[in-house]
Amino acid sequence: MKLTGKCKEDFEKWYIKDLVEKELALEEFYNSSDSMQYGVLVDFSDSVGMEICIDMWESDDGTQAYTVNIRWEEVSDYNDTRQEARTKAIEKANEIYNAK
Repeated sequence: MKLTGKCKEDFEKWYIKDLVEKELALEEFYNSSDSMQYGVLVDFSDSVGMEICIDMWESDDGTQAYTVNIRWEEVSDYNDTRQEARTKAIEKANEIYNAK
């Protein structure tokens, strides 16, 4: 999960706004696992009104898939695992944010 451009700049300002050790906090964030980063990135997305939702669905034959939906844009992306869906959700949110 990697942010770029304006999205990365705005996220970093949001993340460190109330912290004393700003550089250390960013370094720790970027060194944390994807699952730890995901929760913080969803909180950031919520703060700018771009809600990210990952839903799991199951077909009649028992096959499961995960879909990604982002409030600002209709997105339906079918993924085999929740981890894959999380990564795609953040990549798509980054893309949408930078395009606005």
